[in-house]
Amino acid sequence: MKIDTSKKLIWTHVTVSVLLCVATIVTNYLGFDVTALAALAGTSLAITGAWGGFYFWKAKNENRAKYAQRFLKQFADKYGADVAVRVAEIVLKD
Repeated sequence: MKIDTSKKLIWTHVTVSVLLCVATIVTNYLGFDVTALAALAGTSLAITGAWGGFYFWKAKNENRAKYAQRFLKQFADKYGADVAVRVAEIVLKD
């Protein structure tokens, strides 16, 4: 099974963010200055949040298009293609 590039990237960002947070906690526990590492961990969490927002936005739009196509096929058989196209435009509008 092929994994999408966006899914690979979000998992990479989550992994890096978690590792940076763990490194910050461990380094702080050992008594070292963690100012730069904490800033990097916080920035990484912000970037991970942005990637998460992008990924969920992308998935929502892909699912909306997929369901609209499925609905269009079923609706067109029953009510005609013109009505189905108008309904699909309303569903896909955001």
